[in-house]
Amino acid sequence: MIHDIGEYVKYLDGVHKRTMQYMKAIPDELLDWRTSEDKFSIGDLLRHIASSRLMFLGIFEHGSWTYAGHDISKGASLEDISNYLESCQVKLTEGFLKIGDDVLSKKVLTLHGHEVSAWRILMSIPEHEIHHRGQISSYLQMNKIEPPQIFGLKIEQVKTL
Repeated sequence: MIHDIGEYVKYLDGVHKRTMQYMKAIPDELLDWRTSEDKFSIGDLLRHIASSRLMFLGIFEHGSWTYAGHDISKGASLEDISNYLESCQVKLTEGFLKIGDDVLSKKVLTLHGHEVSAWRILMSIPEHEIHHRGQISSYLQMNKIEPPQIFGLKIEQVKTL
């Protein structure tokens, strides 16, 4: 359970910074690459991560789930998408800090209308981002690009027993 919104925001900032490291590995020509026509492109995934931050914040600020979309108007270039990601992260963290610790003891509605403890939704925010960052990692590898090592080492570099 989360007990301090400030500590939670610091954790989210770390997740965000690692996602931004992935931005640096994406060449411009792969921004619209997707596994098939019915799947998100790399650009769609990044815009989706950003817009989802605002959606999650809206649950706590307004009590409703509203998604701004992930269309190209949210950023057509890597630089534009990077700016959108940064802007949404600032809004999310400032919004949580403004709401404060009181939110941690409240109940909120899921997308399906079930009431749950707010901390459960808070935990789904990084889970959601990490899920999509994993997709980006796979997309990069499918295109013969090594994704960043988020903790500095590949598993093969860790001492085994």
